[in-house]
Amino acid sequence: MTFTPTTRHAAILCGLLALASVGANAQAQAWPQKAVKLLAPSTPGGPPDVYARALADHLSKAIGQPVIVENVPAAGGMIAAQQILRAAPDGHTLLVNTAGMMTITPNANARAQYKGGDFAQICQGVEAGLVLAAHPKVGARNFAELQQWIKGQKQPATYSSYSAGSPAHFLGYQLSEALKTEMTHVPYKSSPQQVTDMLGGVTPLGFVQIATSAPHIQAGKLVAYATTGDKRAPQLPDVPTVAEVGLPQLASTVWFGLSGPKALPPAIVQRLTAAHEEITANADFQARMRTGGMTVAQGVCGDAFLKKINVETERWGRVVKATGFVAAD
Repeated sequence: MTFTPTTRHAAILCGLLALASVGANAQAQAWPQKAVKLLAPSTPGGPPDVYARALADHLSKAIGQPVIVENVPAAGGMIAAQQILRAAPDGHTLLVNTAGMMTITPNANARAQYKGGDFAQICQGVEAGLVLAAHPKVGARNFAELQQWIKGQKQPATYSSYSAGSPAHFLGYQLSEALKTEMTHVPYKSSPQQVTDMLGGVTPLGFVQIATSAPHIQAGKLVAYATTGDKRAPQLPDVPTVAEVGLPQLASTVWFGLSGPKALPPAIVQRLTAAHEEITANADFQARMRTGGMTVAQGVCGDAFLKKINVETERWGRVVKATGFVAAD
């Protein structure tokens, strides 16, 4: 066979591609060569940390190396995300991502300078709706009565959230939008602080995490009006969803997932995806998530996960702009 310059170049290119493929497969087979660091954007014991530690326990068994959780609870997850952007794409540094970190922070903090597509989005892991609840002194027994109470206040009704710039914050804005009534936001620094003041009647109304508030709702210390998931929350089966009370535009969940550096080799992504799907199907893992008030979400991986992030980024971007919110961090 006679090699022309064109065929010679094609042969060289094919050879290089074959070598690259062999190299990538060898790298994936050799991975992991040491302990894997998993960044969690919360303090120890926070919801993302609960998911991270359960994931780490099971992932370490699946890959045969320790998986060490490192807490990076700063700037709405921005610091942890930026660490991953700078990390070597070798599979030894991974990230627990959150809805807020991926879809709100890039809209609200000019220093974030990243988007969902700047990462290897592996899988969504868990999700949890929020609940709109209030102190019994409000006197509203259901959502229809709550609407009347909100609209009947001489001064704009206040609502609380567990953090400024969180879904709970912006859901309150969307509620005021839907009711065509001004409401005033009162932010807290954590869900326990928010619930404490709700129980004391200081800021009686708010969107709050179900895991934190469900025991008080069940005890009659708080009244629940609607949950924000697509389905009724298992912990609060008698509480309607926002869609059931006529506000489907408020449907939203707080979710956590797994991602890595953008250039993570496809073979490593495949191994992580398979391991993550196996872990989230595990009964022990699911039980730990239920205890933390979270529901496992399987099958939302790769492109499907990135699509979800992009859709939610667009949604929250509109609300962030409408509120004029700018992150302080």
